[in-house]
Amino acid sequence: MNHLDYYKYQTTARGVKGLREIEALALARADVYRRVVLPRLPQDRASRVAELACGHGSFLWWLKSQGFHHITGIDSSAEQVAVAREVDCVVEKADVVGWLEHQAPQSVDALVGIDLVEHLTKDDFMNVLQHSSRALVSSGVLVLRYPNGDSPLVGLNLFNDITHIWTYTTNCVRTLAAMHDFSEVTFADERDVALRDYRWLKVPLSKISGLILRGLIRAATRENVRYLSPHIWAFLQR
Repeated sequence: MNHLDYYKYQTTARGVKGLREIEALALARADVYRRVVLPRLPQDRASRVAELACGHGSFLWWLKSQGFHHITGIDSSAEQVAVAREVDCVVEKADVVGWLEHQAPQSVDALVGIDLVEHLTKDDFMNVLQHSSRALVSSGVLVLRYPNGDSPLVGLNLFNDITHIWTYTTNCVRTLAAMHDFSEVTFADERDVALRDYRWLKVPLSKISGLILRGLIRAATRENVRYLSPHIWAFLQR
């Protein structure tokens, strides 16, 4: 037994066996996707969108629910691929880096990697950036969600899975993006948008407490931490 058996166990333990569970997971995250991801995706619903390491396919289901119909999922796990195909879209069993290497230049409008980066070695992440930059159209975008290296709470995510290897700060991602010819990088903290019930109360409280906490961190360490959530979204524009 090795550490990758943990990943296989988690696949089973999450209880995602078919379309009903996929839909439930997608709907539970739909507010975040709608508020954070959708504004950065192409407006044209015929755009070519691929999800790298799509897992059980809940994000693919959400993409279909938003009218995108030229979508592809890629995952190296046969078990995950079998489940994701319940979404009724193209799902390929392949290594992410290998799949990207075989894509024609400027052949994809958007690439999405949710909870992918932390599972990659540094060299593999560099390869993902290199081949994503080549595969994306000139106006394309690479969307990433990963443990927030800027946050003092990063350990809640990074060390919550023994298959996690590494993560990055916003400054590091900006530097790596520039190295691989991405023209712009923006970030989004999902702390406020993930709040669902009683948003009229919780969002203002979250913003006020965030300001206080950032102020305390600044006073104690001289560090200016803008993004506090354990997770962060990055949008790398080609």
